[in-house]
Amino acid sequence: MRLQQLDEEIRQLTASIAALPRHVEQVEAKLAAARARVTVAEAKSREEEAQRRRCESDLKDQQQKIEKFRGQTSSVKNNEQFHALQHEISFAEAEISRIEDRELESMERSDGLEKELAQARQEQASASAYFEAEKASAERATTLQAASLAKWRKERDELRPQIEEDLLQQYDRVARSRGTGMARASDQRCMGCQMGLRPQLWNQLRDGARLTCESCGRLLYFNTKMEPQIETGGNTPAAHRA
Repeated sequence: MRLQQLDEEIRQLTASIAALPRHVEQVEAKLAAARARVTVAEAKSREEEAQRRRCESDLKDQQQKIEKFRGQTSSVKNNEQFHALQHEISFAEAEISRIEDRELESMERSDGLEKELAQARQEQASASAYFEAEKASAERATTLQAASLAKWRKERDELRPQIEEDLLQQYDRVARSRGTGMARASDQRCMGCQMGLRPQLWNQLRDGARLTCESCGRLLYFNTKMEPQIETGGNTPAAHRA
């Protein structure tokens, strides 16, 4: 029974130690995703700024055109040339209006992107702090669990030679296929597979016989202390009257 307890403890510790790096990897993946969102938000913000600079450059170009065309109006020789310059000036002014609209829209988008970027950076900072905390916690847990694992393995290695060879082989064989090699018998059932036990086998088991479950093959043991206590009672005989 002690060997099975040790085997179960070792199994759980081994699984826990193996799960810790996977947990840290999952947390790190969330941090990488947070960093990626920051990178995307920064790229969008830079692109919007670049678009605004292009708008400012286009705006200057159109303003220079207007100055140029207005300067030429003083030297025109006929109405046709004058109307042509006025047309160019009107076109440039309309273009300036469109550029200013685009610039205003860009500024509004930048405001939204700045908020998005700030939130992404905050999420990255939180994810980074969580990752560092979980990484440190996993390292501490691994150290402690590795020490416990070494202790249980040492005890198991010392215990196994004390068990009868045939019994140990039977235990190992069943444990490999069933996960556990022993099971408690209770209420005329094997608690390992929940199958019922024949009355004769149940009685022999309670009398101390070494038996196995006919269904799952586990070594059975009976613990009187773990059985429900059956309360017996009756009517107390009445006292005879004198």
